[in-house]
Amino acid sequence: MWIINGGANFLPFAVIPLVLVLGAVALLGRWRLTLLAALPLVAWSALMLGSRELLTTAASCTAAPELRAMTANVLMSNHELGALARDVLAADPDVVVFQELREDFASAFPELAERYPYHISTEEPWVTLASRLPLEDARRIDLLIEDKARQPLAATVTVRGRPVTLFAIHVMPPLNSAANALHAAQYHLLAQQVALTTPGPLLVIGDFNATPLSPTFARFLVGSGLRLSAASGGQAPTHFPRAHLGLRIDHVLQRGFQVCGEQVVTLTGSDHRGVVVDLRLGETATSDAVKR
Repeated sequence: MWIINGGANFLPFAVIPLVLVLGAVALLGRWRLTLLAALPLVAWSALMLGSRELLTTAASCTAAPELRAMTANVLMSNHELGALARDVLAADPDVVVFQELREDFASAFPELAERYPYHISTEEPWVTLASRLPLEDARRIDLLIEDKARQPLAATVTVRGRPVTLFAIHVMPPLNSAANALHAAQYHLLAQQVALTTPGPLLVIGDFNATPLSPTFARFLVGSGLRLSAASGGQAPTHFPRAHLGLRIDHVLQRGFQVCGEQVVTLTGSDHRGVVVDLRLGETATSDAVKR
């Protein structure tokens, strides 16, 4: 159900009523009822700890990072694209995925087009993958729906002589049953595409409209072996659907990398924050990610 899939993203905030209920029951002095009231809080804690297994936290790399990846949701009504372009230039990524960019990349961002000469966009401008490294086999992946703005994008870049597969995506938020069906279809297609890639370094970058508590997103992460990039044991929010209710729904997913650093940055004029991740190729990065 779409309510469960979308509502699960807000589970971290459930701790407040759970603690209040437990405190109120404890004041009654009935220990059996208190233990019963504690069970939901225990289950909540286990769920929070379990979701951390889907993260790869930043650690000291064996050497300098080799690739910087960024995701940036522009906001389709953004009238400050020049300032946002300067935000991206300041972050200085090697590859960047834009969402809600409804214009031609070079027209919207002439400064960025010089820095990132290799780029591909969805058939209906919405998602753009831009790179300072040559994009090989750049392509759109047909989603078999009329909305050509939701097509995943794919390409390959070469880092230290090794091919790195890239996917760029903007997943539909599960706001109702119809939107949830498209949300699930995008994850299903992406899972198929990831399964078809040859073993090796892989990045999936974009706005996933999901936290690792979302059942659909969690299943995708577990099935694909991809892990969320994080600075520490948690992730800073990138979108605030309500004041003080921040969610981390923009991600850089990785397989086959060490995560050397991660930061959330301002995107002028957008209702999202950008995510910048420093990465280094590593033979043991995938197994390390699963253990964390």
